[in-house]
Amino acid sequence: MTSTATTLVAGKVAAAATAAAARGRPAVRGVFTLLPLQSKKKAFYSTSSAPSQPDPRYDSPINAPLSTLPAHLDLPPPRKPGESLFGYYFKIGKGYLSFYKTGLKNAAWVNPRLAGPVMSRWRDDRGYAGIVQNKWITRSDLQLLKRNQHDFRRIPLFAVLFTVCGEFTPFVVALFSNIVPITCRIPSQIESDRKKRERRIKASFEAFLPSTSINRPVEGLDKLTWKEKVHCSTVVGRHSGLWPSRILPLPFGFVLHKRLSRYEVYISTDDLLIAKGGGVMKLSPPELGIACVDRGIRVLGKSEQQLRAELQRWLTDSKKGITIWERWLALPTS
Repeated sequence: MTSTATTLVAGKVAAAATAAAARGRPAVRGVFTLLPLQSKKKAFYSTSSAPSQPDPRYDSPINAPLSTLPAHLDLPPPRKPGESLFGYYFKIGKGYLSFYKTGLKNAAWVNPRLAGPVMSRWRDDRGYAGIVQNKWITRSDLQLLKRNQHDFRRIPLFAVLFTVCGEFTPFVVALFSNIVPITCRIPSQIESDRKKRERRIKASFEAFLPSTSINRPVEGLDKLTWKEKVHCSTVVGRHSGLWPSRILPLPFGFVLHKRLSRYEVYISTDDLLIAKGGGVMKLSPPELGIACVDRGIRVLGKSEQQLRAELQRWLTDSKKGITIWERWLALPTS
């Protein structure tokens, strides 16, 4: 693989994505406006890429289209003795190039086209209130809209990064994870992001959140102190870990409150749609992991059975009227 070929491919993708953005601007703006802005026992989710074909066991409207997940990453097995070093790394580079091409294609073309009809009905029903009342939407639709919004805004910048770095992109994305579309995130990047998130949550409980806030009952967002809001935002990744929490109140107080308010509505809607779609057991393993991360549930080192039990407990608590704020202020037991 030559850097020239990589540049040409990425350049074409970037140009096409820009053109698609121009043609689809009203729909994307609509999504941006209406949607809220993820032991020694081996974890159930694999660090390998997602399957390229749907699993019939999870053929349900509760799961988002496969095109919203990272593309299939096909890498060669470990290098054999005597195998050409150049040839081996050429195959690796070819695998990553194919992965990113497919991911960009899904983010720039496939998912926007799938989201178009859903977005039209979303606007007609005036957002969350309408879709919940009219009961036409599925969790698959909701996740498609949410992920399409997330990825579409990141395509131009990521395409530039891909053009500049080419086959070295996997070594760079770890430093700029937030600009990478979901469809272009390699397995090691996903695992790294989850480790960082869980370290931040642990640090927030140990060194930031006052002890008087832990496990205290909270009726709603307006009843939270500033530190409690920052902690809850940390649990579900509503602000960047690069921004020091101690100075967050200065520029981002209102913005953070708004993000948490919109996220509460999103989680409540997603809870309803999981129940509507058949329950926790219908979620595919990748979707189960995403649903848990979205709710601040720790996933590292846990089996699929454990995560299904924890997500089911979350849904049960929602039915009991336990607020998400109480759950995010509760000290983890595992």
